[in-house]
Amino acid sequence: MISAIKGMNDLFGEKAFRWGKMEEDIKKMMVSANFGEFRTPILEEISLFKRGVGETTDVVKKEMYDFLDKKGRHIAMRPEGTASVVRAFVEHGIGINYPSPFKAFYIAPFFRYERPQKGRLRQFHQFGVEIFGDETPQMDAEMIFTASRVLDHFGIDYEIHLNSIGCKKCRAAYREKLIEYFSARKNELCEDCRTRLEVNPLRLLDCKACDPKCRYADVPKMTDYLCDDCRNHFEELQKALHAFGVKFVLDPFIVRGLDYYTKTAFEIVAKTGGSQNAVAGGGRYDNLVSDIGGNDTPATGFAMGLERLFDLIPEDFYHEEPLAVGYALCDEAVLQLVEFNKKISNKIMTLNNQIRFLADYKPKKLKKALQKAEKANAAFVFIIGEDEAANGTILVKNMATREQKSFDRNDKKYISGIFNFMFPKKQNKQ
Repeated sequence: MISAIKGMNDLFGEKAFRWGKMEEDIKKMMVSANFGEFRTPILEEISLFKRGVGETTDVVKKEMYDFLDKKGRHIAMRPEGTASVVRAFVEHGIGINYPSPFKAFYIAPFFRYERPQKGRLRQFHQFGVEIFGDETPQMDAEMIFTASRVLDHFGIDYEIHLNSIGCKKCRAAYREKLIEYFSARKNELCEDCRTRLEVNPLRLLDCKACDPKCRYADVPKMTDYLCDDCRNHFEELQKALHAFGVKFVLDPFIVRGLDYYTKTAFEIVAKTGGSQNAVAGGGRYDNLVSDIGGNDTPATGFAMGLERLFDLIPEDFYHEEPLAVGYALCDEAVLQLVEFNKKISNKIMTLNNQIRFLADYKPKKLKKALQKAEKANAAFVFIIGEDEAANGTILVKNMATREQKSFDRNDKKYISGIFNFMFPKKQNKQ
């Protein structure tokens, strides 16, 4: 038997239904806030992520799926969304041809070669937003507000952790302070952090292994080294979040795992009590567009892990519409069931999908048909047997009440009559 690759999961049945509903709700919220959907290829040149994400990050050093294609080009399966969206933003001249701010969202699969565990897969999905052309702290606040709206919609209890990691100018001083501080404690750090101390000391604050930010009470804080511009930006951001009604806590050790962030950095953690509770994160990345070859363009955004979001949404948040099954009990009824399928399917669409309909064309005995309907947990059954095929009728049975009624298929309004029978209260309200 051939099995799925470890860390890459199948999705079907009731879970696929709830996942689809989750995506539908997110898209509706994004469209209402004037975010346009953005789709990028799964494969990109590996140089995009080395330049954008950072060669010293764990994503690039350890976790990318990359390979040489048949022409010898070094290709990577995208490990995150922002770099690809920025590449497309530059390539298609969006900053020139569209008014700013340009607001985009994506829902897509991503790939990282890391050890599969709860909350971490090798093929995972993210929802994200990117906003280009607005450098204001108020737009950062709107971006964080957008993330909070999604979690509020699904009734999730969470906490927003907020920080500023400064700009290239003020972060340089902080970087030297971290090197000085942790050099005296180098022997107490894990192997990865000893390497980070040399190449990217800010990443020490994000280490989950030796966790230096929790082990030492006097670790230097970035917010103590902000320049005047970054400090003012951070203060105005907090005022705007208060105006949006977004609650947050200041966390001076939020640095994010990717190198392109500047100024605003935040994470959203779900109050689950578990270790894998980060559900979203992001911030400002004003230098990334120019780093990838575009004009200087301020930008801000976030990504939300959909697998983690899905696990947080209560299973009863969505309910599948009741199932109705149609059976042809003789050869003569098969084409008549096909015709009925066409008519009821069209009606279902006009009524915003009040039910799901399944046609079963294999002739069978009535008893077997009803047993099959019960096994499928069908709410209604449509029967076209020998008598119904001969006289042009159809029998409708409510499986819960056992009430049943015959309808004349020659009556032009018989489909509406069937829906009145199945949903008398809903139909009366229309």
